[in-house]
Formats: sequence, structure tokens, C-alpha cells
Amino acid sequence: MQPTITLPRGYGIPKFNVGQRTQEGKIIGIEVLPHDSLLAENCGHGYRYLVMVSRMREEIKYLESDQITPLSPAEVEAEILEEVDYYLTQLILLQSELKADFNIQTPFGQVNPPISTTKRTSGSGSRLSKPNKQKVAA
Repeated sequence: MQPTITLPRGYGIPKFNVGQRTQEGKIIGIEVLPHDSLLAENCGHGYRYLVMVSRMREEIKYLESDQITPLSPAEVEAEILEEVDYYLTQLILLQSELKADFNIQTPFGQVNPPISTTKRTSGSGSRLSKPNKQKVAA
């Protein structure tokens, strides 16, 4: 069974989606504000978004749609590659703690420690992640 969301009549479709990455963070929830609420009048469409500022902290902000800026496709790709690098590095560290030599299979090739931990926002990808240009059949 597919999860479904029912929106109240007259509200329209939210401008942003759950899981969408924005300059302010990742959207993790949407609140529907009542029509008679002062907040709903200020928001315009009756929605308020719950944004997780960082995966490292549990800080959550409640933002209106006019306070959110979507990322460009290149920025989304760079952010996803950075997240992949982070988790691949965690795998390497856990493997070294176990003093085991696991063969980590990824579509990105060999998993090596990163050169630096600076945030990559240039859209240049990373040394760890080299996306396979082939389409994977589902």
C-alpha cells in the first residue's frame, strides 16, 4: 500500500516537497495551517515547512514558502555526492575499527578515504564518488 497525503480543499499544492533539499536545509515535514489562522494569512498558501538545517544537528526550523530558496540541480548533485562521501567515509572508519577487510561494493567504484573534509559546493563532485554513467535497470 502506498502512503498517501490528503490536502484540505482550497489549499492548493505545497510549493516544496518532503525530502527536497533547499539552501536552508532539507524539508522533513509540511504543516497545514488553518484558514482562519493569522499564520495562514501570512504564509499565503496555508503551509509551513519543517526544515532540518543539518544532518549533524537536530536543529529544525519552521519556515514559510517565501523564506525558502530551492537549490539548482548542480547544487543538489553536489550536496548528494557530499552526503555519499560522508557515509562511505563512515563505512571506512567502521571497517578499520573492526580490523576487518570488507569488500564494500558500490556503483561508485573503490572506496578510499577522502582528501579533505571541506564542503563541496562547486558542483565538482568528489574524489570518493565517481558516478557510473550507465543506467541501472530497476
